[in-house]
Amino acid sequence: MKLEDVVGRILYEIEKIQSIPSPTFHENNRGTYIFNAFLKRDLQSVEIDSIGNVIGFLPGSNSKDQIVVSAHLDTIHDFSIDHQIRKELTRWIAPGIGDNTISLAIILVLIDYFKEEPNLTAGGIWFVANVQEEGLGNLSGIKQIVDRFTNSIRAYLVLEGIGLGTIYHRGLGVKRYQLEVQTRGGHAWGDFGRKSAIHELVSMMNKLMQLDIPKSPRYSFNFGEISGGVSINSIANYAECKFEFRSIEKNQLLIIERMINKIIKSNLDPDVVYSLKGIGERPFGEIPEKHWLVQLAIESLNQSGVKPNLSIGSTDANYPLSLGYPAICVCLARGGNVHTINEFIEPSSIILGFMQIQSIIKKIWINDLN
Repeated sequence: MKLEDVVGRILYEIEKIQSIPSPTFHENNRGTYIFNAFLKRDLQSVEIDSIGNVIGFLPGSNSKDQIVVSAHLDTIHDFSIDHQIRKELTRWIAPGIGDNTISLAIILVLIDYFKEEPNLTAGGIWFVANVQEEGLGNLSGIKQIVDRFTNSIRAYLVLEGIGLGTIYHRGLGVKRYQLEVQTRGGHAWGDFGRKSAIHELVSMMNKLMQLDIPKSPRYSFNFGEISGGVSINSIANYAECKFEFRSIEKNQLLIIERMINKIIKSNLDPDVVYSLKGIGERPFGEIPEKHWLVQLAIESLNQSGVKPNLSIGSTDANYPLSLGYPAICVCLARGGNVHTINEFIEPSSIILGFMQIQSIIKKIWINDLN
């Protein structure tokens, strides 16, 4: 396939895939599109597994030497959001177009590319469109894939859309919690003075934001959702929030976790009941900068004239990395406004992302570096 034909095919698939909303836990419509696209391309062993992952195999001359190339199906955006693409001179704008429509489109064109040039790959490639990467999906999709293949895969290549040049070879640790507050509640006027679950929750959230957490190693703390109460003229008897914290070091996560538990348990008011429960986490894991897979990614970017940026992030690569498997996550285009309705990609950069990933795949077998 001529590289000048690649971009046109990718843009075509982006428009098709982008038109299918795919919020976490509801990826089946987009998954069906990818499933039919895999069948159309005559991949082997095409299936939708028990959790909704779409899987297909492209054999090589030595199909026992296998890799996985994956991209997640889900986005953070609900069905109610307008998914239509707004095309500007240098940008395509749409919710989820970079996270992760473009990666799914590139997977389909990678299949076309390697089927038309079978001599470019010696080993077999499992192409995967996996579910539940975002939010409380907790990487369930990629976990099922990795647990299925165990140690039979030579390398995992995870694709993300925005951040061309970034190579994630370290998995950022994440812990997610739901904090619930219960009180007696009552009428806003007649029972004024009773404890409100909403007031108490907001007060506790403020205390948690004021925790004296060491600034190094780097961490983040975020309250992402809050809800509660029944009406404007009622004292709330229930409220909850969901929050997460991240760090580049496991010990830092444990320190934050202990501090949070200590503050919550210090509440001695019998009229206010707190409940804290874990709702998700992403494991740590890494391979060194000198690892053969990282070096192949660096070489491929350098050949395309893109400066490599080795980084730590929270991606599907976290799980295989946590088990000691060779894995990286690479980004395929320039863009921005991630996780907003104004997310965008720059179509002119797509060819660089495609050249990067096809080069890595070819180099895995051409260069016997491990």
